Amino acid sequence: MKKPARSLACGIATVSLLGIGLSVTIAGPAEAAPKAPSWADVQAAKADQAETQQTVDELASRLSSLQDSADQAGIVVQQAGQTYALAASEQQEAQSTLDDLSAQAKRAKTKADDSASQVAALVVELSRTGGGDLSTSMLVDASDAKDLLYQVGTMSHLSERSATVLAQAKADQRTVDSLAAQKSQATKALAKATDATKSALDAANDTAASANAKLDEAQSQQNEVLEQLAFLKGTTVATESAYYTEQRAKQAEAQLASQTTTTTTPSKSATKPSSNTGTGSNPGTTNPGTSNPVTPSRPSNPAPSQPNNPAPSKPSNPAPSNPAPSTPAPSNPAPSPSKAAGAIAYARGQLGKPYVLGGAGPNTWDCSGLVMMAYNSQGITTGGHNVVWQYNHFASIGRLVPLSQRQPGDILFYSSNGTASGGYHDSIYTGGGMMVEAARPGVGVVERAIWTPSQLLPYVARPSGSL
Repeated sequence: MKKPARSLACGIATVSLLGIGLSVTIAGPAEAAPKAPSWADVQAAKADQAETQQTVDELASRLSSLQDSADQAGIVVQQAGQTYALAASEQQEAQSTLDDLSAQAKRAKTKADDSASQVAALVVELSRTGGGDLSTSMLVDASDAKDLLYQVGTMSHLSERSATVLAQAKADQRTVDSLAAQKSQATKALAKATDATKSALDAANDTAASANAKLDEAQSQQNEVLEQLAFLKGTTVATESAYYTEQRAKQAEAQLASQTTTTTTPSKSATKPSSNTGTGSNPGTTNPGTSNPVTPSRPSNPAPSQPNNPAPSKPSNPAPSNPAPSTPAPSNPAPSPSKAAGAIAYARGQLGKPYVLGGAGPNTWDCSGLVMMAYNSQGITTGGHNVVWQYNHFASIGRLVPLSQRQPGDILFYSSNGTASGGYHDSIYTGGGMMVEAARPGVGVVERAIWTPSQLLPYVARPSGSL
């Protein structure tokens, strides 16, 4: 029997299956995977309605366990990716700081050289008016501009004009020395950040490679479960997948609607999501009920191993590294439908493209890179190329909206610890319990139902809102 297209799943809730009118309650995460019915069991059960119902329940329980396993493995990969994104962003900041200091140092050196030239001219002038060849002795004895300034500074009876020229030259030289010291520190900081980025990249690649073996195994078993369900009901895997995903999207939306949101000021460092749980996947275009929807092609080695992965882009207006503990209350800005729709259309235009750490298009993406470029295409900045920076950016400009008020185009944020500092993934909400995201290596860009609402921060960003 032909295997269905690849996809992975998160946990799901109650679903009414098509075909023969069976209803099945899919349990939450199981402590141990239930025994999987064999094909012989499935074929035997089809002859009897009661046995069919029992077998469907067993398959559903099995599917739930596989989904939970795949979900947790996928989260670990995304968290490792965000660690790399933060390290790469810090490396880029360090490089930018060094570049800026180098440019300042170059300008300061030019100015100091001009000032030193004026002092040299002053020496010549003083030698003519004071008797003796002062210019020759000073200019020859001075090994550099600083020596010359020191020697002139020891002279007495300098005129007011001469003293002013000398003071300016000394100040210019002090600027050169200060910038040189700052450059030295910045060079060390860049080397440290570069090492940290490489270590984070290696760790992320190792995590992805380790998780992929587990995910592939769950994928294979899950595909078989979908085949067995299709066989029992006399449908196709594609039909079962599409319907299953649709139901999961509805369930995700219902769970989100029931989640309470805090009425306190949203904090960059302490925004806790609701404890409710839920999942979702992509209806129609992906294998439903799975956390890894169908993609046009699946790389044989999805974890990026190249050492020169693109570093996340430097934000045009980055959020501070140590943001204030709280931000102004959200203004609940009304979205701009045209810009929100434009961002969604841009993101959907990337469906099927692979996930690569640090990817910001046009052919590879990571989660925050996709969000960033989707809104950049609408002339809206997002605060940089990692999840934490993006959340902090929108918090700082008052564009956070309670999750309960989400609208298509809003940015959803996942956190590992219930705070912005634990942010590890973001996506663009497309409505009806669905979102478009750059999921992880091996999956790429997909549109699917919202998975694990329990890890969503209680505020979404509304980039297109009017301030």
